[in-house]
Amino acid sequence: MGDLYGQNERLKIPSYQRRYSWEEEQFEDLWRDLNEIPPGGSHFFGTIVFMSGTHVAQGTNEIDIVDGQQRITTISILLCAIRDHLQENYDEDAIEQRVESINEALWIVDRDGERQGMRLTLGNLDRESYESLVNGYIDEIENGKIESAYEFFRERLDTECDDLSEVKTLHDRILDRLIYVSITAKGHSEAYQLFETMNNRGLSLSPIDLMKNYLLMTASDRGDTNEDRVEDLWGDIIMNIDSLSGVHDSGETFFRQYFMSSHILGINQKITKSKLYDPTFTETIDETDDIEELLEDVREKSDLFRKLIQQDIDQFSDSENSEINRLLRDAEIVSITPFTLFLRAFSETNDVDLLKGIIRRSNALLIRRQICDRNTGPHDTIFNHLAQNAFESDDPLQYMEEYLESEGRLPSDEQFKRHFAQEDFSRSDRTKYILSKIEEEHFGHGGKEVVESRYQVHIEHILPERPGKNLSKLWLEPFGISEDEHDDFKKRIGNLTLLEEDPNIRASNRSLERKQEYYTEEKTDFKMTHELQDRSKWDISEIEERSKRLANIAAGEVWTLTG
Repeated sequence: MGDLYGQNERLKIPSYQRRYSWEEEQFEDLWRDLNEIPPGGSHFFGTIVFMSGTHVAQGTNEIDIVDGQQRITTISILLCAIRDHLQENYDEDAIEQRVESINEALWIVDRDGERQGMRLTLGNLDRESYESLVNGYIDEIENGKIESAYEFFRERLDTECDDLSEVKTLHDRILDRLIYVSITAKGHSEAYQLFETMNNRGLSLSPIDLMKNYLLMTASDRGDTNEDRVEDLWGDIIMNIDSLSGVHDSGETFFRQYFMSSHILGINQKITKSKLYDPTFTETIDETDDIEELLEDVREKSDLFRKLIQQDIDQFSDSENSEINRLLRDAEIVSITPFTLFLRAFSETNDVDLLKGIIRRSNALLIRRQICDRNTGPHDTIFNHLAQNAFESDDPLQYMEEYLESEGRLPSDEQFKRHFAQEDFSRSDRTKYILSKIEEEHFGHGGKEVVESRYQVHIEHILPERPGKNLSKLWLEPFGISEDEHDDFKKRIGNLTLLEEDPNIRASNRSLERKQEYYTEEKTDFKMTHELQDRSKWDISEIEERSKRLANIAAGEVWTLTG
C-alpha cells in the first residue's frame, strides 16, 4: 500500500457513493488478515478502481475512488488508531519517525513539508467526522460507523500489541505487505463495466451501488445529458436516504416505495428487492427521455421521504404539523410499508384532514392484520394499488375504505376482537402505542401529557410478568392462579397498563394492594390505570374480562376505517 499513500494524488470519494458502512465483522477480517501475514509474505487487498481525468506530473491530482472506498477508508482509520496508540503509550523520541510516516500517509505535503490537504476526502455526510479523526479530535467524531471502526482498532492495539515492536510490525505490514491491483478508468462507462463484474473483498454490491453505476454509465453515453448535474442530483438523493439511520436498507426501501408510488411511472405491481435494480431501475433509465428531470423528481421525493420518516413535516400550521407528525410516528412503529401511499398522498394534496385520514386508515388496516396474524406479503401490493389509484377518484378516502373492505383485506370486528383479547403483547413501542391510543381515544386522556410521554412510559404488568420469590405468595396462591395460567395470561392486553417510569419501577413485583398505591391520580396521569386502584382481586377472570373490554374499544373506537 505504500505507493497508494506516497503519491501526489488526492483520493476522493464522490458524493454519489454510499457512506462508510463497514462493521465489526469487516474490521475483524482485516485485523486478522494483517496479523496472519507470515514473515516475508503479503496479503492481497483486492482490486481498487479509480477514475481520473488528466494526470499531471507536478502538483496534486484528484482521483475518484470508484471501488475500494470502504477498504481505503478503513486502512486510514486504522492508521489514525496506530498514531494515537503510539502517542499515548510511548516516549516521543521512540515514535517520532513512525508518527511522521503515518502523517505523510494521511496528508499531502509539499516539498517544504507543509500540509496541503488530506490525502483522502470522504463524501459529504462522512467528511467532517473523518477530518476530526485525522486531526486527532476524537471527541468531535459524530459518525457512528467511523467511531466504531476507530474504537475497535484502538481496543485491539491496546490489548493485543504488547510492545512497540509489534505496533511497528503492524504498521510495516500496512505500508509494505498489502498488495492490490489498481485499475484507472477513463470515464463512468468504463468504470461501470469493471465495477459490476468485480467481486469486492468488502461489502457485496447492493442494488443502490448497481443503480448508481448504471445511471452514470447511461448519462455518460448520452450526449444530451449533463454528467456533473446527474452526479450532483444523485449525491443529494444519497444524502437524504443515508440520513435515515434507523431505517433498515434505507436506500432500497426508498427506491422500492418511490417506484410503487410514482404517478410519473405508474407502476401497478409490487417491486421486490430482487427486481429493484434489474429490470425496474434499468428499464426506467433506458425508457426516460430526460434523466435529469427524472432525478429531480427522485430527489424531491427522497427529501419528502426523509421528512415523513423523521416526522419532520412542516408545511402546515404548528398544531397541524404536530398532529401529522405524531400520526407518522405511530405509523412508523406499526409498519413502514404504508409510506408508499404516504409518498403519493403528500405529493398530491395539502388537505390536512385527508392526509390524517389516510394515515389513520393505514394504521387501522395494519394493526388489525398484525393482530390477526394475516400474511404480510400482500401489504406492498395493497399500498401500491392505493397509491396508484386512490387519487384518480373524486373521494380518495371513500375509495380507500371500499378497497380495504373488499376481498377480506380488512379483518372484521369480530375477528379483530377475538385475536386482540388472546394476543400476547411484548414490551415494545407497538404495545405502548396500542395502550396509549386506547388511553387517548376512549379514556379521554389526550393532549400534551400522553403525546410527550408515550414513548418514555413503561408497560406495567398488573399480575407480575417475571417469576420471583413473592409471585406465588402474593399472587398465584391468593388468587388461585396456576403457573400455567400465569404463563398464558401475563402478557394479555387485560393484564397491561401504562405507568410513568418511576412508579413502574417501584411497583414491580409487589402485592396488588401495594401496586394500587401507584395507580392513583396522585401517582400517575393515565386514566386506564386509575380504574385499577379499587380492585379487590386480580385473577384470571379479571384479566379475561378486561381483555375483552379493551378489545371492544380497539375494534369499535380506535382502529376503524372511519377514525
